[in-house]
Amino acid sequence: MKILKKIMIVVVALAAIYIVLALVGPSNYKVSREIKIAASIDDVFNQTTIYANWAAWSAWAKADTAAKYIIENDNQVVGATMGWEGEISGKGSMTTTEIVPNEKFIYELSFVEPFTMTSHGGFLYEQDGDSVLVKWYDEGVFGFMIRPMMLFMDIEGKLGPMFEQGLADMKKICESISAKSPVEIIEMEVEQKAILFIKEYSELSSGDTPSKIGTAYGEIGAFIAANELTVIGMPITITNDFSMKKMTWDFDCAMVIDLGVTAETEMSNSLDALETTGRIETGLTYFGKVVKATHIGPNEQSIITYNAIEKYITNNGLEKNGRSWEEYIDDPTLVAPEEVRTFIYFPVK
Repeated sequence: MKILKKIMIVVVALAAIYIVLALVGPSNYKVSREIKIAASIDDVFNQTTIYANWAAWSAWAKADTAAKYIIENDNQVVGATMGWEGEISGKGSMTTTEIVPNEKFIYELSFVEPFTMTSHGGFLYEQDGDSVLVKWYDEGVFGFMIRPMMLFMDIEGKLGPMFEQGLADMKKICESISAKSPVEIIEMEVEQKAILFIKEYSELSSGDTPSKIGTAYGEIGAFIAANELTVIGMPITITNDFSMKKMTWDFDCAMVIDLGVTAETEMSNSLDALETTGRIETGLTYFGKVVKATHIGPNEQSIITYNAIEKYITNNGLEKNGRSWEEYIDDPTLVAPEEVRTFIYFPVK
């Protein structure tokens, strides 16, 4: 009984200490950083208010590349959400609560793990000559029972550098976008060609897309060399499905080969005669009318070019007519990132 009594006294004492710490601990916080960006206010606004764009500059996305994301209703409207779950970033979601074009973007941030907490933050935009002053902030209230823990946690020290890194990376993207010339888009006819391809699937947040593409091209290249085939044109990827909501890409890595014939039937027969190995499959490309755009710069910035293509198709009364594909003109290991060219094709009718 004496031992039990002593245990109870210790428990009560610890509880009392915890309550005292909760009373003196911080009840709220606010972290804020700002940066000046020499870019169009439209580009800055779009980069921060479309959740799909965050993967290119968010410090949390780069720190936790294995995190899974689900984005819904990502149309710069109240109610748009981005949820995530990862070992480093925990589990939570962000919901747009207020949005005023080129003025402010406000969100509610809800954490489920490693602890339950809700905060509010956002971006404020102010035109400053030819530049835009962007302020990013987040503020919240600590629940009574977690306030003692906050005495030993430097929120400013943890969030501040992440905000700074995110803003710096976003500045580079926005200034690069604004410095670009308008996207070149043309309508043309393309011929049917024979290809060797490998089906691939990538979760965009994982960061493994380049390695998967490289591995696939390596396998195809080895097969081509072993069978003394001739490659014509540059490597391409054909999109089967692309989802910004799930942050996934289902695609085919392909290389165009010369079979010495041009008729569809003859090419099909020649492909059927090839004995492929491993994951390699054979096929024929789309032929007919396409819209072609030239994207210049890192692939992660290609959403700007894709948006321009979508707008062009709509404004010119065209309809999509099949799978789009990318043709990689420059080797990113030999050409500066801002100069890398990629041709993007959309079949239309």
